[in-house]
Amino acid sequence: MKKHILLIFIMFGLVHTAIAIDSTQVSKNKGPLLGSNLYPFYLPFINLHPQRAMTLEAGEILLSFSNNYANTFNWDRDGMDDGFQFDVDVENTRFEIDFNYGITSWLEVGVEGSYVIQYGGVLDPVIRGFHDLFGLANAGRERVTDNLFEITVKNENGTWIELLEPVSGLQDIALKAKLSILRLPKKGFHISAQSAVKIPVGDEEKLLSSGKLDYALNLLVEKTGYNYGVYLNLGWLHLGQPDNLTIFEFKPDLFSYMFSYEWLIRGGWSLYIQADGNTSPFNSGHKRLDHQTGTVSLGFKCFLSSNSMLQFSFSEEFFTFATTDFGVQTGLTFFF
Repeated sequence: MKKHILLIFIMFGLVHTAIAIDSTQVSKNKGPLLGSNLYPFYLPFINLHPQRAMTLEAGEILLSFSNNYANTFNWDRDGMDDGFQFDVDVENTRFEIDFNYGITSWLEVGVEGSYVIQYGGVLDPVIRGFHDLFGLANAGRERVTDNLFEITVKNENGTWIELLEPVSGLQDIALKAKLSILRLPKKGFHISAQSAVKIPVGDEEKLLSSGKLDYALNLLVEKTGYNYGVYLNLGWLHLGQPDNLTIFEFKPDLFSYMFSYEWLIRGGWSLYIQADGNTSPFNSGHKRLDHQTGTVSLGFKCFLSSNSMLQFSFSEEFFTFATTDFGVQTGLTFFF
């Protein structure tokens, strides 16, 4: 895993040094990459996009459409022999709409809604071939049927979740508000506080909702310059425990983080390296649940027009096994 992280940083550095900066053609900052945690065991909980600290002006609208794909695999060779079974073989896709509106120059409100599809997918042969080509471990993928779907977590106390057929449906809705605390636009420095609440509307049996309210409180900081942007999110999450999670302990209070570096280049383009994650609410005795979850992402944003922007990025596991193996994110943002 350390080799994967080092490779990503090296790739970003090579791109950074390979393109000459022309300050006369550098465009405005675009904020951090859109993205969300698609690890199946975090889908029931509040899961906000990374945010910039700068608020919209009164009457301004920001509307984003994003599609997030991820692949996750773990084959528990021992089954229940060690008292815990943890099998995950899933590809999932999340379609999300994020609407934000400026009430005043210092207050912004928004809503996030999404639809998730969890399925066996079609990329297992491609992933296995890629690993074989570069001599990487397949983690047991060669021992199971291609494009199999399974999400099973059980221990000696019973079963939390056992999904053997693909599922899809609406996720819970998040309502949010952002309050500007400090605005120094000439220095490109902003600090804001963001609060959010998740309203349960998804299906608990499909692992798309906890059936409970979740709350979030985030500190948002950004510093931008003529050719760069640095974005930081630090947050507290309070999660509601699902009624069907009774086989191990649940910790409702979490810490979340996001750090993003944006490098602006000519032609309205920005390149990114970004890390994000959170501590775990689970106390199960299994590292793929109890470890913090986190990813590192590389990507770009570019302007399609004066009021529209495109994103593409990909993510890899970051410091932990308790996350997706890899993901791909695309997005379209419109300004009104």
